[in-house]
Amino acid sequence: MRFPSIAALGSRARTVLLRFPWVLAVGAIAATAAIISIERHDDDVQARLSIVAALGLPLLTALTLLGERLQLRGWRRTGLVAAGALFLIWFFKAWPGPDQKHDVIRYFQLSIGLHLTVSFLPFLPSRGRGAFWQFNRTIFEAFLRAVLFTLVLYLGLVVALVALDKLFGISIPSNRYAELWILLALVANTWIFLSGVPDDFGALEQSTEYPRGLKVLTQYILTPLVAVYLVILMLYLVKIVVTGSWPNGWIGYLVSSVAVTGMLGFLLVHPLRDHAEEGWIRTYSRWLFIGLIPAAVMFLLALSKRVHQYGLTELRFLGLLLGGWLLGIALLYSVRGKSGVQVIPVSLSILLLFTLFGPVSATTFSLRSQAARLHSLLETNHLIDGTRSSTPPLSDNDRREISASLRFLLERHAGNRIAGISGGKLPGGIALRDSTSLEIDSTAAALLAALGAEYAPEYGNGSSSFTFQARSDSNATPIGGYDFSVALSGTDSTTFFTDDDTLKVFFDTASVMLRIQRQADTLLMFPFRPMLDSLLRNPNAGYLELPPARMRVTVEGSGYRGMMALDWLMGARDPAGPRIRGWRGELYIGRVDPPR
Repeated sequence: MRFPSIAALGSRARTVLLRFPWVLAVGAIAATAAIISIERHDDDVQARLSIVAALGLPLLTALTLLGERLQLRGWRRTGLVAAGALFLIWFFKAWPGPDQKHDVIRYFQLSIGLHLTVSFLPFLPSRGRGAFWQFNRTIFEAFLRAVLFTLVLYLGLVVALVALDKLFGISIPSNRYAELWILLALVANTWIFLSGVPDDFGALEQSTEYPRGLKVLTQYILTPLVAVYLVILMLYLVKIVVTGSWPNGWIGYLVSSVAVTGMLGFLLVHPLRDHAEEGWIRTYSRWLFIGLIPAAVMFLLALSKRVHQYGLTELRFLGLLLGGWLLGIALLYSVRGKSGVQVIPVSLSILLLFTLFGPVSATTFSLRSQAARLHSLLETNHLIDGTRSSTPPLSDNDRREISASLRFLLERHAGNRIAGISGGKLPGGIALRDSTSLEIDSTAAALLAALGAEYAPEYGNGSSSFTFQARSDSNATPIGGYDFSVALSGTDSTTFFTDDDTLKVFFDTASVMLRIQRQADTLLMFPFRPMLDSLLRNPNAGYLELPPARMRVTVEGSGYRGMMALDWLMGARDPAGPRIRGWRGELYIGRVDPPR
């Protein structure tokens, strides 16, 4: 086996650059923005730019290949890819970022849809099934090869960096390891993958190459797994019929496993289905899709029960959509076993992209469902007609469900739907605020209070949970006597650097204590417990907005003074004492001059 020379590798890399300049450009932009975000301590704009630019990898690859397939030249090919770049710019301006769960769902829905387009977009003008399979087999192998090479390269460079640190005493900041991975994953991995993308579509039409490893993988690994999954599903179906019980929601994980594993095996051996000596493939394909029909039905029934109880959300909508798609695919291949494999990625991509925005989007259907559910709950509990005082107390379950639907609508800026429920205007003339979850909690609590009900926060069991937030419209924080400040949160231990010190922050949830440490020495300890006990004595301590002075802890010791100015703090009451779930604030530290 001859290994390529350095000159050949350089020539191949140059060919990839000339063929996919736009793809490599967005990869470099994504990597650069991500590294800047890390260096600037989670710069939100740069992080969002990196995440959106990463969408350009599949999108611009698909458009470049389509341009090649259509044999476009000059400004036509450039214009096609530029249209994709303009879409990315629009999405960057329209997408608020991954702060809210539904925005993360929308991003991944778009990302999966775009990745699927790479598999079929170059073949839309053609009906060549053989070329379609060979192309996807080649890019599948290119992807696996790129991932393997990138992992080996990363591990090798990490060992080299650790050696510099341990052997020569060259300090390597921990951020460098994450930044190295980002650079390799978005630039080097992309370059390696693109070098394996076929460029001769005519040759693909004539190719009959089939790696034996794919057949071994399917016949001896994937097929037995699928058989086990299907047997379990059929036994569970028998149990449902005999006991008359409703399908368990956990069935979705098993159905997803059998669908992904089974379809991957089906796609990998699809070209061999007509070979006389490969009769097992026809048997495998037939029973796979027949078995998927009851599996998809059970999944849809289990999910429909959740929707009936709690209404639609984006995830439940997508679950119903994908369950319906799986049932349709299973019926199609059970009836027409000779159907081409193109229908699988094409139909799935269209469904995901078509329900991304607009009147048929997952969010639109979910908002409509949750608004109707909220209206029904408010009406049933007489919170709209003004007769609340003459009815029995609101049950804990209804309070939680009303709060959940209201929170859902507020997170998606659906104030118009809330106003529509209460007669065209918001209760109490309350102004809507959005951004942080605490502001959403505050608004939801005020809206329900105006209707005569108590708000139940998302975390905790309602009355036992608490959230305290410093008012943003109060006096400024005094910072005299402090030398520097740093933003902190209680999620993890962290390290920050001053001009001449490296300090570590630890938060002990058991003692509710924040500790600032330099090497083995503890410089400052901030006890949150006295402040927390004082706040919890308030009878309305479920949710409180407080003057910032009530949310400050000041200490002094070991030549330093410190102040922890909390923005918010949330947790729950336990028999053993209050338990902290999260907090965020600004730490101020100053040196204390020794007495003369």
